[in-house]
Amino acid sequence: MLLALMGAGVASVLAAASGAPGAQPGGAPKAAASATQPGGASKTAAGAAQPGGASKAAASATADAGAPRAAASAATDAGDELPLDAAPFPPEPSKQPTAAEWKAAPRVRLSRAGPAAAGCRAYRAREWLRIRCPELTVSAISLLGGKTEGVAFWIDPPRGGSELPRGGEVMFPIRRGDRRVIQILTFGPGYDGPFTLLPAIVIQEQWLEDEPAPTVTAS
Repeated sequence: MLLALMGAGVASVLAAASGAPGAQPGGAPKAAASATQPGGASKTAAGAAQPGGASKAAASATADAGAPRAAASAATDAGDELPLDAAPFPPEPSKQPTAAEWKAAPRVRLSRAGPAAAGCRAYRAREWLRIRCPELTVSAISLLGGKTEGVAFWIDPPRGGSELPRGGEVMFPIRRGDRRVIQILTFGPGYDGPFTLLPAIVIQEQWLEDEPAPTVTAS
C-alpha cells in the first residue's frame, strides 16, 4: 500500500513538472532560439543593410533625381544656341567687340555645320562673329578669298605638355554684300612627314544683297 501511494505521488510530481510553462520542448528556449535563427530578428536586421535595402533605395532615388537634371542640362545646352539671325544686324558698321563683350556674347547656331566642326562654337556680338574650336590641333588659318576688313585669326599656344598648338578661332564682321572663305588647317601624315599641313575646316560666309539674312557654314 505504501509503495503504491509513493508511486502515485512520484507520477503526479512528474506530470506537474512536464506541464510547467518554459520547461516543455518548444517553450521559451525554442522561442528564444527562433529569435536568432535564420529568418528571425537577425535576418530582418541584415535585410536593412543588404543590397536592395535602404542603401539601394537611396541610390535609386538619387539616380532618378539625377536623370531629369541631366536631361534638363542637355536641353539647356541645346537651347543656348540662338539662330544666327535671331537679333537684327545693325545697319551701320560697328567697332570690333571688346573682350568683355565677347564674354557676354550669346552662342549662335551656324547655317550649316559638318562633323569636322562639331567641336567648334560660334558667338555673335552685334554684326561680329567669332568661331572658336578649342580642341582642334591648329597648324594654320588662312583667308582663301573675300573681304579682309575686320578679319582676325588666333591660334592657342601648346598646352598639356604637347608641343603642338591646340585650339584656334576666327573673327570677322557679317555685313550685307560680304563674301569670305576661311580655311583652318591641322597636322597630319603626308608627303612632308607627320607635320604636313592638312585642311581641317572650311568656313564660308556670304550675304548677298537680295537675301534677308547671311549664310555661314563650317565643314
